[in-house]
Amino acid sequence: MPKQNQQPRWKQRLATNRDARRWNLTSLALTLPLLLLGYFYYGASALHVAVVSVLAAVLAELLFGRLFLRKNTLGDWNAVVVGLWIACMLPAFIAPPEQYDMLGNYAVWYAALGSVFAILVVKIPFGGTKHMPFSPAAAGFAFLTACFPHRVFTFTASEVVAPVRSRSMALLLNLGENAITPNNFFRILFGHTVGPMGTGVVLVMVVLLVVMLLLKSRRSYAMASLGFIVAVAALAFLFPRVSPGVDGMTMNLRLASIGMELVSGSLLFAAIFLLQEPSTLPSRWHTRLVVGVLAGGLTILLRHLGTFEENVVFAILLANAALPAIYRLQDEWQQQKIFRRKQAEETEAADA
Repeated sequence: MPKQNQQPRWKQRLATNRDARRWNLTSLALTLPLLLLGYFYYGASALHVAVVSVLAAVLAELLFGRLFLRKNTLGDWNAVVVGLWIACMLPAFIAPPEQYDMLGNYAVWYAALGSVFAILVVKIPFGGTKHMPFSPAAAGFAFLTACFPHRVFTFTASEVVAPVRSRSMALLLNLGENAITPNNFFRILFGHTVGPMGTGVVLVMVVLLVVMLLLKSRRSYAMASLGFIVAVAALAFLFPRVSPGVDGMTMNLRLASIGMELVSGSLLFAAIFLLQEPSTLPSRWHTRLVVGVLAGGLTILLRHLGTFEENVVFAILLANAALPAIYRLQDEWQQQKIFRRKQAEETEAADA
């Protein structure tokens, strides 16, 4: 039994600031390869967006952390991670309206706005890194999606490599088109697509997930990502969004539907990074697996019913919101377990 005024062990996550700093620095190191690939494919614009996004998050936390929490909370590096994750899900370049040409790349301003929202509305009011009920990066990008859907999904093609299609994979899937063929399969894995600047290289993200599974400190968190991916793949196979061919919905089209769901938008990035926020996950690996399955199912549901080009961040926020209910179910299960054990002990004592 947990001691009085002590949380059950499934509610304990990042116990100290040192734990939070270690987790965020590891996340930063795992995200940097995606930023470098964004720079390779999209040039200096990708770095400008990332730098401004990180600076906005850091300055917002420095100012409002001092104002509301009465302390400097920058030492855990979470603000840097949040800003970088929001930047990765944005286009490297968004052309401004003609009357605002002097403002330059609009992606920079959207990145700053999303980062400030993430820190000011989602992180600081709840007490900081160790107490966030929602993923700040997911909330920041969800805010941008709801307010500027026709801007944050305005992607430009890379000038370094020719994309397999002129439109994003998420948009093609919404239209029921299958862009995965034997000729361009490996090109898609290497990010020869139109989409967010830091989420397109599927092969690298798969490698990062494998690395997380090998790291002892991240293995349990990665179970949520595995549950998410398995749920998405299973539901994409059962309920494909790819249009049937002349022979109907064949096995090849169902498999193509799985591939299109996984490689489109920021789905893999969100599953591997945003879903693994320690403050939004239980501590037990099997319960994290359940949370991942829930988030994956919600993603497919929102992709079928939603109106935005990408809905994965909303699914993650809904899964975050379901965590108190999961805790209550765990508490109830624990109480029932204790009750049955006491009954068995009383029965054995009576028989003796």
